[in-house]
Amino acid sequence: MNGMKGLFPLLLATLSCCLLTGCFDLVEQIDMKQDGSGTIKATLNLSKSKTKVASLMQMKSVNGIKIPSQATVTSEVENAVKKLKATKGISNVQYSLDFTNFIATLSCNFTSIQALNEFSNTLSKQFNTKLISYNSYAYNRATRVFSRSYTYAPDIAKQFAKIPSEDRQLFKDAYYTNIIRFEHAIQSQVNKSAKVSSNNKAVLLKIPATNLINGSTTLANTITLTK
Repeated sequence: MNGMKGLFPLLLATLSCCLLTGCFDLVEQIDMKQDGSGTIKATLNLSKSKTKVASLMQMKSVNGIKIPSQATVTSEVENAVKKLKATKGISNVQYSLDFTNFIATLSCNFTSIQALNEFSNTLSKQFNTKLISYNSYAYNRATRVFSRSYTYAPDIAKQFAKIPSEDRQLFKDAYYTNIIRFEHAIQSQVNKSAKVSSNNKAVLLKIPATNLINGSTTLANTITLTK
């Protein structure tokens, strides 16, 4: 699922389980400071399907999809974290893997918007994917405009179509949530599916995973902050 790779690439090793369980929540939180630095934290939550995921991880493959073991997932994550710690502009890299409830988190600090993009670039090289072509960020300190570019990858729908129809129905309960917080109030934002928080300092985008798969909802946005 290439479209999902740009959202939480560190956990690509577990996406095969997501394909088979359907029910998952992917939450990405970015806290931006005025100078362009900040933090990012992503959480993949499979707890709603933990019984099924636990059963799947006891198997080597299902319907031709290779199921990673706990050791494989842990190894992939540790290798990615090692590379992130060596990435310029990235610090305080932390992660957790809960194999009881099947919840995984990754977080780090970034010194600039370039470092935030380098975060994706580093993981792209680690997992041999093209994350940057799907998703990237920009921030102009002078105009206080924050933007996210996103390009839909049509092959995600082709991959999804290969899943048995009964399994595709499970995705109706799968969601992607993106929260971006700022120090200054938000003047405007252009994504029709997103909402501004009551304190006017955060933008929330929560969409069904199927919307990302079929390309009906974009992640692209331009957020202008007050001066």
